[in-house]
Amino acid sequence: MFRKSIVAALAISLVTLSGCGPNGPKYQNVRSFSEGLAPVQTTNGKWGYINEKQYIVIHPRFDDAKEFQNGRAAAKLNGKWGFINKRGEWL
Repeated sequence: MFRKSIVAALAISLVTLSGCGPNGPKYQNVRSFSEGLAPVQTTNGKWGYINEKQYIVIHPRFDDAKEFQNGRAAAKLNGKWGFINKRGEWL
């Protein structure tokens, strides 16, 4: 029983650490997934979007970014807010 607990704890630790690169976590902040994408803030402070496989699908270039709703998300760039589509294009 004790051995199974140790194995489980090690497995959880490895899964947790696998989200970090050799220099620490990939992201400073991650918001909720919505419509298959989640806003993430990279270590340089810029926001972009990842898919559920954790691939960046919208390059981090925004000052802030919100979750998608009805195919669009609010994003802030150079102090101005607007809406983008799932390709990162302004609407």
